[in-house]
Parts: sequence; C-alpha cells; structure tokens
Amino acid sequence: MATILASAATSILATIGKSILSKGASYALEKGLVSISGGTETDRIRKDIANVLTEVHQIQTSVEDLSTQLSSSLLQLRQDSLTVYITDIETYYTTVSDILQEAFELPSKKLPEAEHIKQGNALQNRLDSRLQASADTIPGYLDQMNAFLNQKGPTAFFKQAAQQALDDSEDFLGYYTKTKVMALNYWIAYAKGISLLQMAQQAANVHFEEGSYTINRHNTNLELQQQNFEDTVGHSAIALAEGIIANPEAEHPFIWRSTSNTYIQSFATVNDNWVRSNVEKPTASWLMKPRYPVAVNKFDLTGSYAVWVEPTDQPGHNLFLNGGSAAGLETIFPLENADGGAWLIKPRYAGSDRFSFSFISGYVGGLYNHYYIIDIDIGSGLRKLYYAKDLDKDDMNMFFNVTLGEL
Repeated sequence: MATILASAATSILATIGKSILSKGASYALEKGLVSISGGTETDRIRKDIANVLTEVHQIQTSVEDLSTQLSSSLLQLRQDSLTVYITDIETYYTTVSDILQEAFELPSKKLPEAEHIKQGNALQNRLDSRLQASADTIPGYLDQMNAFLNQKGPTAFFKQAAQQALDDSEDFLGYYTKTKVMALNYWIAYAKGISLLQMAQQAANVHFEEGSYTINRHNTNLELQQQNFEDTVGHSAIALAEGIIANPEAEHPFIWRSTSNTYIQSFATVNDNWVRSNVEKPTASWLMKPRYPVAVNKFDLTGSYAVWVEPTDQPGHNLFLNGGSAAGLETIFPLENADGGAWLIKPRYAGSDRFSFSFISGYVGGLYNHYYIIDIDIGSGLRKLYYAKDLDKDDMNMFFNVTLGEL
C-alpha cells in the first residue's frame, strides 16, 4: 500500500499500461494472435503478462481497502456520472487482458493446426471487437474524467477533497493519504484507459487513425492532473508525508524554521533550557521519532503519526511542554523522565507550506493536551517557542516550515 500512495500518476500508467505492451504483447497485436507460437519465449511473455496483471490487481485492491477508511463526506465528493465510464474501462481492460492471456496459452494446448487457427481467430475477433469499442468510446470517457480532475477554483474536486481530508485528519499523514486515495480511484481507471488506447493503436484490425494524437493528449492530461493534485495538496505536505510513508518506523531528521525563515534551536545548560526561534546560523537539526513502535505491515496509512521531537545535539531529550516552567517549551528532560507527550504536525490549510504543532499529553486529561506551539518575542531582539491554548489560523507565529533532511 505504501508504494502506491507514494506513486505519481505517470508511474501508475507505467505499471498498469505500458508494462503489458513491453512484455511482448505488441508483436501479437500487430501480427495477430494466430501468429503466437510455442516455446520458452512465449511462456516467458505469458508469465510476464500474468505478473503485471497480478500487480495491477494488488494496486486496485490496496486502493479499495484504503477507500473503506474514508469518511462518507469524502466519498460523497466523487462524481456519480463518471462511475459508468470507469466501469466500462475496467470491463474492457479485464476482457482484453483475459483474451491476451488465453492467446499466449493456446500453443501449450498442442491443438491440431486447423483447431489452433480456429480458436486463434475466435480470440482475434473478440480482441478486435473490444479494442475497437475502446477506441470509439474511451477517448470521450477520459475527456470527461479529465475535465472533472483538472477543475480549478474553490469548487474543484481536488480542492474540496483536500479540504475535507484536512478536516477529517489530525495531521499531515492522514491529510495527504486520504486526498491521494481519492485521486487514485480515478487515476487507476485513467491509466487503464490509456493502456487500452495504446493496444488499440497497435492492433492491425482496429481503426484508430487519430490514436497517436489522442494518446499523447491524455498522457499530457494525466501529467496535468498530477500537477494539479500537488499544487492543491501542497508540495511541503507531500514531501513530508511521502518521506514518512517510505520508512515510518525510522527516525527522520528535519529542518525547522519559523514563519520568517529563521531557524529553531534548543539551547541547554545544566539547570535551564529554552528553545530560540530566530537563530540565523543553527548548529543542529531536529529529529522526529514515531511515538509508538511502528509495524510496517500494520501501519495505519490514513491515520495520524504522532512524533517525539528532539534536537539532534541532545539525543533522547524530547521537546516538552512544561507549563510550570518559564521556558514553556524545553528539552531539558530525558525522554524516559517526561510524560510521553508527543506532537501532531498539521498543515495550516490545504496547499500550505506551514504547519502547526499540537501537543498530546501522555496523561489522560493532561493539563496542556492539544495546546499549540507559538513563536513569541521576548525582547532584546530575541524570540523563543512558547505555547497557546487555541490555534489562531491568522497568526503566522503559530505555523512553521518543516523540511525533512539535515543542515
């Protein structure tokens, strides 16, 4: 599941569509299914196509499983009128794939030549019929899907999906994955549609003179859909989420900056500690660690990802909200002596490159549970991190830039 969530639309097309053609089906489409002879090469192609189809099935099943975790408010944003088109594309793709697999298995049956030709021609007629229907109808289907996915403005599909996903989520991870699953439901069908058009173009008995132009147009449209998705969701949120998805159980170094692009760094002494927020030349980065051990095969991709936050130069010292301290936020306590409090990191709004930090107390009913980090002026040209009870989305001092990586 993690792989598909981090995949671009064009990567999905490569897996679903072009892979079948690259596995040897191109020759059979051009020369006819009767031309398929036996031998190790035919067996290899048949197995390769079967493997591609298994991978496609696994991708689709993963997305369907993830879709069951979405709220009804998100699912209602899907356009019902496109369901018929998606169903037709799925049916064509399945039928054409079945015909190709059957054709590559035909030589292994060791049929008399006349029967081999008879069955091969029957398969060819079915294939030509399905691919001709694809050439006639799928370009229009993809046009309708593209118009829906490439809308702009406040009522656009991706805009509404991203906002609803943000409302349904505690942090960046759930926000990204829920929006991505909504996109994948369409991109898988779109990629299958392009794949069918590619096969129709290569089939000798299918009339699809405008095939190259149509295919190129829809390849471009798919790239534009990907760009629209990225711009809507936000490049910073995507980079953060995909970095965590790739290795959720690991520690992830990150660079932490204030809204004015100065750096955040913890300064510790034997008896005191405070976190400055207007450091021009920092000497350390930060680490985010999963609050709970992560079992990759059981990782809830649409859930939240609460993290401990600690300076790289103070290993094991969690950023801690200590209301009884003048510092407010500090890293003086070793993690085992703290209450287990962690942080949820969430975009300011859909598409934003700034994030809030919300505290989760380790105590049930903890006094500072769900308080937020704020960057405050303490005079003499200095600023530090403090805390606030409520989030003010108009106060940019409550939002920060978070970039995975080290200084």
